[in-house]
Amino acid sequence: MTFLALLNPNCFSPLFFFAPLLGSCYDSGLIIHHCYFIHYPKGSKLSVNLPLSRFSYILLGKLLALWSVVRSVLDSLRLGLLGLLILGLLSLTTISHAAFFNDCHDAFYGATPPEYLKKSLTQNTYPLCFDGFATMYSGVSKTPFWSAEHLTRRRLTQADTIPREDSFHEESRLPKSVRATLSDYSGSGYDRGHIAPNADMANISQQYDSFSLANIAPQSPRNNRYIWRNIESATRYLTQQYGEVYVVTGVAFTSKRLKKIGSGVLVPSHFFKAVYIPAIAQAGVYYAPNDESERIEVISIDELALRIGIDVMPAIESAAKSQAFDLPLKAGDALASPLPDAPSDGQQPWWLMLLAEIFYWLIDQLKP
Repeated sequence: MTFLALLNPNCFSPLFFFAPLLGSCYDSGLIIHHCYFIHYPKGSKLSVNLPLSRFSYILLGKLLALWSVVRSVLDSLRLGLLGLLILGLLSLTTISHAAFFNDCHDAFYGATPPEYLKKSLTQNTYPLCFDGFATMYSGVSKTPFWSAEHLTRRRLTQADTIPREDSFHEESRLPKSVRATLSDYSGSGYDRGHIAPNADMANISQQYDSFSLANIAPQSPRNNRYIWRNIESATRYLTQQYGEVYVVTGVAFTSKRLKKIGSGVLVPSHFFKAVYIPAIAQAGVYYAPNDESERIEVISIDELALRIGIDVMPAIESAAKSQAFDLPLKAGDALASPLPDAPSDGQQPWWLMLLAEIFYWLIDQLKP
């Protein structure tokens, strides 16, 4: 039975209500003349006590109106009630590894590394500082979760003078039990895809570090050689245009069934590259399935967090997180206006995100 339970207004106790009844009563336009406290102890018949006071009518009316607004917001968000509840709860328990990146904190905007909304993602992880970038390696997937870089015009000018010399190698700082090996990729049908690209590296030391298998993940050949290569070039193009960018590149494992190669290296379902441009305080994320389809999306930092459970740039402004900058898909593409008139398809406007935060607060107030 769906019912409404309100405690006596003279008592200092919490309110409990069931949303379906509130929604149906309010939507039907019923005017409530008689509201009762319903007492339903286990094993007994339903009994009704004293009517509520006028104060309770007013309070109930405000709750009904608030619920109607919240419910309409949830519908427009297209995320579903469950998804919002999960994200709200997870955001209260973000996990950071800032202390482990003291030697390479300059790779992160605001010296703040990505934060994890899911504790399970931090299991068996290894923070690694390399020359020129920082990486979080997963001993579960035997791939990096992400690598972070700070790109500048000067760095890229130096990188242009360094010829590529392939030097793929195992990462000696990792325990042997969690290392990816060269034999894992041999005959697998997947490329050894760089997370922090070799072409971003300004000297021989940085280049050598970029070929560590701690910075490599199994990547679809067509994705690696065409789509992702264009994205890496576009990111360097943005750096040349705006002077500097902060980049976090990584992988996602969102498929229910994940492939493995070699001795247990997991094949990512997606690759992403998050880009923040301080000069215009704008950010966006390239997000592509790890297949031969050549599909790619440009999404917001907030949308990426919903999909993978990681806030890759926690220090940037909330407005930059909530809207996706119209990133170019290849070098030389016309740059979008620094201040887009409207969010791109599939992105949540800032005011909807704000109302979602109000919803989380409401849930907290109604907890027993």
